[in-house]
Amino acid sequence: MSTITSDKLRRLRRIIQQIADLNDRMSRGPRQVAAGKNAVAKTEEQVASLKNAWKTMRMQSDDQQVQLKQREAKLVELERKLNECKTNTEFKLLKDQIAAERQANAVLEDEILDKMERLDQLTLDIQQTEQLRDRARREYEKTAQRVEQQSDGLQSERDRVTEELHAVERGLPSDFRREYQRLVRSHGPDALAQVEGETCGTCHTTLSSQTMNELYLSRLVYCKSCGCVLFLAEDRVRSSSATE
Repeated sequence: MSTITSDKLRRLRRIIQQIADLNDRMSRGPRQVAAGKNAVAKTEEQVASLKNAWKTMRMQSDDQQVQLKQREAKLVELERKLNECKTNTEFKLLKDQIAAERQANAVLEDEILDKMERLDQLTLDIQQTEQLRDRARREYEKTAQRVEQQSDGLQSERDRVTEELHAVERGLPSDFRREYQRLVRSHGPDALAQVEGETCGTCHTTLSSQTMNELYLSRLVYCKSCGCVLFLAEDRVRSSSATE
């Protein structure tokens, strides 16, 4: 049966966990940059949409103001004709037409006023959204710069820790190395489980006395429940060594 010290397994787990953490930090940076870029794009789309809405409403408002001027000119003409009426019938018809025109003009004026108020609100919305966009741009630029600055350092640290891992792995028993690599590929740092009390640190299954004795003898032991490689905590190793 292969033997391997808990110290070496503990060191392996620490290194594998460290590499996993570095990988997570290295992948987190680009995700943060992408999220910042998306936030900028989203606010830019919002600004563009608001500006298009403002432009459309302004064109509608301008058209209605032209219509109002034309209707007012028509009203002036109708009033001129009213003053020149020869018969009561014609006078009444023109009077009714003028009243209808004035009512239509009043409705049109209300619509123009409503659009002017909405244009003012859209102008305010555009200004506020542009501020959000500018803030998003600044945050994105800061994040991109920070990630770029950290990237080389993280890569260098991962290369160093990976080399340390390979150095430790070269000292593993040859008949254990393939199984160890399979477990690490499947479970990462959790492939190596520290014993807590007398239970597996990964699945918390209670270990038998025989299993504990084999661990004290630095034998290679797998958890019968989850298959992880077991090792003793540092204080347990010292305790067992002192007892021996």
